[in-house]
Amino acid sequence: MASVGAAVRTAITSASISGITGVFRDIAPDSTALPFVTLASDLGRGPVLQGDGSVLARTQEMQVDLWQSHESEDVTLVESLLAALDSATLTGADKNIFQCRVVDVVRDVQPEIDICHHSLSLDVTHTN
Repeated sequence: MASVGAAVRTAITSASISGITGVFRDIAPDSTALPFVTLASDLGRGPVLQGDGSVLARTQEMQVDLWQSHESEDVTLVESLLAALDSATLTGADKNIFQCRVVDVVRDVQPEIDICHHSLSLDVTHTN
């Protein structure tokens, strides 16, 4: 079985978002053409508690980053990523996944190096 991060990566690649040149864990190779996506998994885990205080599940914090040229920014790419991930049914992981939520999207522009960076923060709730 794959990790929760791999299940998120599969959701992105299965969405077949036109124009994305690749989806990479943490860092893309230097030779990768824009636009591309990087994925950072397991940035944090918080408990989902039952009424008696016992842990029912865990919520894993993840980050999905879209990197593209600022001069040729395509706003439909971030919208497509958002649609592919928010409330996505994630399968194939070593955990039962109950929910995938995009909790925040931040846009950062670095015109001096022609980069537009969208960062999507995800909460993925799964079994312990």
